[in-house]
Amino acid sequence: MNKPKILIVTTSVFTDRMLQYSTFLERLKQEFEVEIWAKSFISNPEDWKMDDILVKSFPKVNPLPHWTSYIRRVNEYAWMNRLDAKSIKINIKYKVKKTFLIKFLLLLGYLFSLLGLHKLLENLVFKLVSVNNRNKKINQDLKQSLPDYLLVFNPFWVEEPIVALEAKKNNIPIISIIPSWDNVTTKSRMVYKSDYYGLWSSVRIKELFTYYPYTKKAKTFVFGTPQYDIFSNAHFLQKKEVFLDQYHLNDSLPILLYTLGSPLFITTEIDVCLQFCKLALQEGILEKYQILIRPHPIKDFSEYIPKFKHIDTRIKIQSEVQTSKTEKNRFMNKAMLENWVSTFYYSDIVIATSSTTLLDASMFNKPHINITENLTEDKQYDDFLKDVSYKFIHLKNLNDQKLLNNITNWEMFFNQLHQYINDKNSIQNKSKEIVIALAEQKNEGKYGAFFANQLIKIVKNNA
Repeated sequence: MNKPKILIVTTSVFTDRMLQYSTFLERLKQEFEVEIWAKSFISNPEDWKMDDILVKSFPKVNPLPHWTSYIRRVNEYAWMNRLDAKSIKINIKYKVKKTFLIKFLLLLGYLFSLLGLHKLLENLVFKLVSVNNRNKKINQDLKQSLPDYLLVFNPFWVEEPIVALEAKKNNIPIISIIPSWDNVTTKSRMVYKSDYYGLWSSVRIKELFTYYPYTKKAKTFVFGTPQYDIFSNAHFLQKKEVFLDQYHLNDSLPILLYTLGSPLFITTEIDVCLQFCKLALQEGILEKYQILIRPHPIKDFSEYIPKFKHIDTRIKIQSEVQTSKTEKNRFMNKAMLENWVSTFYYSDIVIATSSTTLLDASMFNKPHINITENLTEDKQYDDFLKDVSYKFIHLKNLNDQKLLNNITNWEMFFNQLHQYINDKNSIQNKSKEIVIALAEQKNEGKYGAFFANQLIKIVKNNA
């Protein structure tokens, strides 16, 4: 008997690693014939060599007609008002330039919400995007592949939804994975309906039902966090002396890992990090700790490196964690993933600004310091940082459970660091609780297999 075929599409380095280096595919291919369309295949074919799995380049996508973006925005604003979606409201309040056009679209969205027409508007959006005929080649590729199921890893992004829309024209059942803890409450609305949805946890499923009421008619399942399988895989852990030598670190002082998010979102993060390094020098922290700075893995950081070197040469930067910006399609190869795993494993304290690196740290039971307020002298950022830290839904959930070690000023920051030197238990560490809150089960290196089993079970039960 032939196995059913599943076509998987991925356009992000963060979802690529779930496929390349988790236990997911090994289990999935026992029950399915698997084909993958990956955007990073062209740049990094070596890491896509897989037994019994056909991997191809992600096809060229022609975007939806530009005019549809206006009605999609109105729809987004309508639902934002109807749901009182605080995370999205905060993004629009602080990050969207209020041109006359944006103000007009916001007004239209408010009126649709006020009149209770938001559901009709969303159905109109679905209809308008579904009649798009700009991607006939993808439609032909799907007919040639003949999958029984399409698995979409990034339903909020631009390109993968186009494949999903073409799949719907061919009556191919769609499984959409929500690949992160914040996607439901912070991203633009999805432009297609799926038959199945997979999410990190049951908390995220409740959010999905609230933000997308039509998903209550679909099948949902929890799949954990397969990208963290490699945190339990010794093959991804560099020898300690190799890791330390790479950054000219030593084994005598604890490592303070300062992680940076995207400079496009919290624009003050790099300024705060620079100020921290200057104050650390004054406070004598560099005599007690080794500071290692980890930039966002897919955001170019090269222009900032000289600024840190001018402070003190003992401050080390992981400048090689990113793919060269000259690469057409970015990727994270095995060496980069080994660096990721080893960095968090060998660090003693992780500093973040309400980032997913808080979970990275928790997977290795590392204490963290979470910056929740504006530490620059520019007061215009005060409300923004507070709103992000305490009102973004995915962060509020953790704060309500008092799981995060939040600091709000420099005095708190350096007091914790000075105390830690004498008492390693002085910094609150609720790593285990954070992992359970976000992934529902502790990491034993089998999230991927759990994901596959959940998917197989729900599909078989509804075949």
